[in-house]
Amino acid sequence: MTDRGDPVLEMHDDQAFRNSAMVGRYLSAFFERLNENKIRYCVLHSYEDLPAYAPSDVDMAVASADLQKAETVLFEVSDSLGFKVIQKLYYDIPRCYYYVVFFRDDVGTPGFVQLDLLNDDRGLGRYFMKTETLLEGRRQYNGFYVPSVPVEACYLLIKKIIKGRSSPEHEARLKALLEEDCESVTGMITRYFGKESGSDVQKLIKGAGPSDLTAIAKRLRKALTLRQEMLKPHLRVLSILWFARRTLERLLCPTGLVTVFISPDGGGKSTVADLVLHRLRYGFRYVKKMHWRPYLLPPPRKLFSPTTWKEPEAPNYDPHGLPSKGKAGSVARFLYYFCDYALGYAPKALWPKIRTHLVVFERYYYDFLIDTRRFRLAIPFWLPRAFLPFVPKGDIIFVLSGPAEVFYERKQEIRLEEIRRQLDAIDRFSAGMRHVCRVRVDQPIADEVCRIEDAIVEALEKRLRKRVNRRRHG
Repeated sequence: MTDRGDPVLEMHDDQAFRNSAMVGRYLSAFFERLNENKIRYCVLHSYEDLPAYAPSDVDMAVASADLQKAETVLFEVSDSLGFKVIQKLYYDIPRCYYYVVFFRDDVGTPGFVQLDLLNDDRGLGRYFMKTETLLEGRRQYNGFYVPSVPVEACYLLIKKIIKGRSSPEHEARLKALLEEDCESVTGMITRYFGKESGSDVQKLIKGAGPSDLTAIAKRLRKALTLRQEMLKPHLRVLSILWFARRTLERLLCPTGLVTVFISPDGGGKSTVADLVLHRLRYGFRYVKKMHWRPYLLPPPRKLFSPTTWKEPEAPNYDPHGLPSKGKAGSVARFLYYFCDYALGYAPKALWPKIRTHLVVFERYYYDFLIDTRRFRLAIPFWLPRAFLPFVPKGDIIFVLSGPAEVFYERKQEIRLEEIRRQLDAIDRFSAGMRHVCRVRVDQPIADEVCRIEDAIVEALEKRLRKRVNRRRHG
């Protein structure tokens, strides 16, 4: 990044956007609209600094009759403030959705508001508490609703037991709630853990020794599971059916994105990809960068000479410096690489896409249409084109273009005339392709990165709105 540095694009604090005034502005408007529409909801925990500051995602329980209304309000508030809803992740059964809302702050840095809307009328989810129980006795706090003291305490305790860990803030809050209304909190917890677990619950909340903590947590988890699952087998069956539905929906409607970057050497693919992945990481579960191919299949030399093969220690700074291999060997190696794309895309790219990854290929199969010399392949020009229809496509193809002199100034690994030829080849083969986004490299890197981010955000928003509208009217 040294040659294209920009203070706006430094690897900023991962969660600096949470301090943005725009988060408070959005949440204030969201809560206000929920109240105006008489939607029954409550923010389950970590609400002390809301709406001005959200330390993490905002977990909310929403009544069944109001779940669709709450989603409508979320989209309407986003539209009115210029925010974009880019994700709706079906993360738990029966109806638990995680929304990601995108915005840019005053200096153009991406930010995210993350809202977790939970609805579980039967107690099928991982925390077993029914939505109506969570809303029972809700109270107003700072312009929005929060759970009653016993409900909040019970929810935090169950969450601690199920996850096997708890933040210091949640630990302190749990103790404070117990002190505030010990009788009501104890009564609520007994409903889920049983009277026989009362002493363990008290020890866990008030603080047990490290040696006892694991054993206590294990006993409480066993008691909770027994009372909520084993003694209610019909709920277990419903849980399995809901989980099957959720799995099918996740498979049919992936929430990740696969992108491909194409350019000659000097286009800044690695620099731009790293920045985009870092700045958009909170719009996805994970981010993943790949180079050229899926690598389900190992390098050919490693396959045939595993004992002598070594990973290259440095990049190839002279991609055209070595002669091409023989024709027969070149064709065989090309077909091997093609098989890697055909077989490797599903486990290496599609599966991460299903799991809400942002996947970036710095190069891709299209390089065979541009520069076979880089791979030392003596193959006819028509061969890569003949196999192109059978190669899985990315969701967005970013073509980094501009004057050949700009590319050459950054890297002199190949001749200026060759860069011009490659740029012309890229223009020709990408002219008829779908989902191509052209980005100029002869502009400030801040503008280049923002252009790519905007294209990704636009694709996510368009896809989500299409799916939401299909469900509403289907």
